[in-house]
Amino acid sequence: MIERALNVFWILLGCAAAWHSWTLGLRGPSGPESGLFPFIASCAIALLGLALMVSRGSRAAHAEWPDARSALRAAGVALGIALMAFGMDRIGFIASAAIAMPVLLRTIDRASWLETLALTAGSVAAIVLIFGRLLGMPLPRGPWGW
Repeated sequence: MIERALNVFWILLGCAAAWHSWTLGLRGPSGPESGLFPFIASCAIALLGLALMVSRGSRAAHAEWPDARSALRAAGVALGIALMAFGMDRIGFIASAAIAMPVLLRTIDRASWLETLALTAGSVAAIVLIFGRLLGMPLPRGPWGW
């Protein structure tokens, strides 16, 4: 019963998000508008919810709750994403990514500090080079101008 309710939730969420992204616009005179990608993702959510609804249920005999470490990892991921989202406008892309990526890497991958620092520096530099310099996209700048 709970599986069916969750499937209905995903279908309704996907339909509502698709409707909202439709109002943002899918296509304009210069190409794709800001609603196209959310529309595609929302339709995928609704269709996958529908596929789960019509498929045969897969009930586990004995459901087990994850241990406390799993909850801490989920909280670390949420914290890393929140740091990136809230820090982007305030301290800029480079600083927020340099703070959020080690949290994510240490939480998800449990990488060593050397690997974490190398991956953080390399990926932030690559994003700034590719998107900021080569493609000319304006990345959020912090109060320091970078």
